[in-house]
Order: sequence, then C-alpha cells, then structure tokens
Amino acid sequence: MKKTAIATALALSAGLSGAANADFLGFTVGANNWQQEFSGTVRSGAIGDTVDIENDLGYSDDEGNNNFYVAFEHPVPLIPNVMLARTELEVSAENTLTKSFDFEGVSFSVSDDIRSTADLTHTDLTLYYEILDNWVSLDIGFTLRSFEEGFTLTSSTESAELSIDGTLPMFYVGAKFELPFSGLYVIANGNWISYDDDTIMDYKAALGYESSIGLGVEIGMRSFELEYEDDEEYADLTIDGMYAGVFYHF
Repeated sequence: MKKTAIATALALSAGLSGAANADFLGFTVGANNWQQEFSGTVRSGAIGDTVDIENDLGYSDDEGNNNFYVAFEHPVPLIPNVMLARTELEVSAENTLTKSFDFEGVSFSVSDDIRSTADLTHTDLTLYYEILDNWVSLDIGFTLRSFEEGFTLTSSTESAELSIDGTLPMFYVGAKFELPFSGLYVIANGNWISYDDDTIMDYKAALGYESSIGLGVEIGMRSFELEYEDDEEYADLTIDGMYAGVFYHF
C-alpha cells in the first residue's frame, strides 16, 4: 500500500510541477483548538475481540486538543508551496468493563477497572501548487503524515499496547472562496488516501475573517475518519467536532 501510494504521490507532484503558484511571497502561522469526539471500534491480535471505544472504554465527552501550522507560499512555478502542521489527537478514559475481551494477546475481564489512551497525534508535511489564485483559490498536492503513538489499555494487573508509528502519503486539496469587500471567506480542505478496504480521510470546512493587517480568526468543523483491516488488526474510527483558531498572514 505504501509503495503504491508513494508512487502515485510522486506522479501527482510531477504532473503539477508546471502549475501556477502564488503571485507573491507569503507566510501564515496559526493555531486551532479542536473539540474532538471519538467513536468507533478497534480489534488487535490473532484472537482479538472487537472493542467499542465508547461503550467499552468510556470515550464519550469532547476532548479539546490543539493544532499548529505554518505555511510558506512563493511565486516560483516549479517549486511547490510548503505547509507544516502538527495535530494533537489524544483522548484518555477510565471505565469498568461490562464484558471480557482480548487485545494484543492480553485478556481483560468483566469488572476490571481499565484506563485507556487513544493517541493518533501526527505531523504533516504538505507540498502543494496553487492552481487558482483570485477570489477563488484552489490548491492541489500531497501530504506526508507521520504518526507517533497508538492505543494503550491498562488494568490493575494487565497492560497492552498497539503501536501506530509510521509515515503515510496522502492526497491534498484545498479551496478558499473570498466574499467581496468584507474580509470574510469560506474554506474547505482535506487529505485522503484509499487502497483496497483501507481509507483515511481528514477534512474540514470553516468560515473565516482576515483583517487588513493579516490577523484573522476561523471557526468550523473538522473530521478524521479511519477504516483499516488486515488479518489481525481492525479499526473503524471517527474523530470529529468543532474547531476555532487564530492566524497571522504576512
């Protein structure tokens, strides 16, 4: 999957190398707070059972995590623009189990008090070209997304960990629609990759305002969806919620 995705991403980069970029130099730095709600199921191990992260592990409340990013745009046509972002995607919970299950070869029993952490925090390096650059902006490129953590389950006597540690290439597309004479805009962007039955989608839509000095605010909705399955591991997760942030464009 990784070899196919990387080859496709490189082909996309080559095909876009003659596309137009921004007609000026620009830097943007920003930070968001994302109120995340985790839902879905996971399974791990040759004889592992399906675990519902809400009903079995107790993930029910919104979790506020942060996103930080910096972007650089330039007028050189053959060189892509660059955006670097880090998204915190972590939630922990404590719950008393109402069923027994195996996870990563470890058995957890009914009435065990269990503490769990789901951590899909990641760092993105996005290379993109600006296809349109007027009151409508359109960006196309690809992202290298690096995951660092995974899932951890701990009871008073047992502990199990499923590590998610690797870098995944994803397609990137973004669009921005500026509302005339107001400083207001609507934005939508996302990353996506799919191969066989495995899919990752991460997308957002928002309303924003940028002042004449480059200081701005943004509020919207973001969703991260993961579907993954092989012989011993399975995940079907959705993490979504509202976000709000500030940025400075100079």
